This record gives sequence, structure tokens and C-alpha cells, in this order.
Amino acid sequence: MPGVQVAQIQVIFKLPNYLGEHPHPLVYIEWFTVLHCKDPVSSLYVVNHSMCHHHPNVSIISADCIVQLCHLQAQCRKHISADWSWYSVLEQATHFYGNSYIDLDMFTTLE
Repeated sequence: MPGVQVAQIQVIFKLPNYLGEHPHPLVYIEWFTVLHCKDPVSSLYVVNHSMCHHHPNVSIISADCIVQLCHLQAQCRKHISADWSWYSVLEQATHFYGNSYIDLDMFTTLE
């Protein structure tokens, strides 16, 4: 999928006016790996957290660069960790499926 990459939004913010005009809010994000590998059974893209020198690969981007929301499903195999919860699974799981079947917009973007 050239040009499309999954990211997790951490913070949305605006800079003070004395730092210049910015037409859109800024977004601090953590990247996932590029969408290039599909699971052979589900045909869903598989992504993991993108790392740079053993730290999360992060960026600050303009909010207008965000194309759409996406649905990530943790890859859990046979057992689901009891430590996972709805608010912590993105930090605790290592591999995720990009669910292109969640809605038509997501399907047309990823397929």
C-alpha cells in the first residue's frame, strides 16, 4: 500500500501564536510498520510498532495529513493475554491486523 501507513495518535495540540501561524492542529503520533505483509488466512494487513534505535518511531504531523481512522485488532493466536484491556492493548500487543472489513471506506483504502 504505497503512501498509506498506520499511526497511533498520542496528543493533538496547537502551538502558541508567538511560534507562528499553523492552519491546522499538530498531532504527535507513534508509527506502525508499513502495510506490505498480508496474513495468508485472513488477507488482512499485519503491522507492528515501528521502532528506531529501540525506541518508538514518532513524528509530529499536521492534522490535515490524517486520511482516516482505522481499526487494529491485536494478533493473539490461541490465547488472549489477561493483561490486555481496551486501553492498554495497543501498548502491550506486538502484532496487529489492520481490519479492512470494518467499513467500506477502510476497505476501499486498503484493498
